[in-house]
Amino acid sequence: MRVFIAEKPALGQVIAEALGTVIRKDGYFECGSKDIVTWCVGHLLELAPPEVHNPDYKNWVQADLPLKLRPAKYQPIARTKDQLSIVQQLIGRASEIVHAGDPDDEGQLLVDEVLVHFGNTAPVKRILINDMNANAARKALDGLRDNREFYGLFQKALARSIGDQLYGFNMTRACTLAGRAKGVKSVLSVGRVQTPILGLIVNRYLANRSHASAFY
Repeated sequence: MRVFIAEKPALGQVIAEALGTVIRKDGYFECGSKDIVTWCVGHLLELAPPEVHNPDYKNWVQADLPLKLRPAKYQPIARTKDQLSIVQQLIGRASEIVHAGDPDDEGQLLVDEVLVHFGNTAPVKRILINDMNANAARKALDGLRDNREFYGLFQKALARSIGDQLYGFNMTRACTLAGRAKGVKSVLSVGRVQTPILGLIVNRYLANRSHASAFY
């Protein structure tokens, strides 16, 4: 049995329409006797928080930094755990899997991480669909590629997500603890993207506030 795993329900429906003979089930479509189409809902897994790696990390202590969060651990996202369970069952039944994440690095990651998490051993093909319509999906079905061709893309996105976690958790704790030593009671959240953007906003605000009107 061939199992398609789409990035989102809407894409799953498009693929099912392209395959034809569609029967809707709970969390997937049956398309004829040989194909099943299921889907993620964005990421179904998330990187586990520090306390999953070490219960002592529940308390924020300077001596624990940098946190030891390798190897990375994943956990189900609570709001989509039922769909994750459906995907897991279908992976176990598959003789071949077709990775139907979006054609970008994040789309590659969110399906691959599920396959890795459940120890998939079935061969995996990759379908690249750029338009959300059945005609585009039918054309893409004729051009399936080996998913191993996209391993580098998966690793790129995985490295970024793990790096973001390491940076965010460690720097947030470091800055928050430093702030507490100076009487700051709130959490000082730090992130690879959020902190530079916040800095740009603050700098712009300060420039506007200190602006002095002048005649030319």
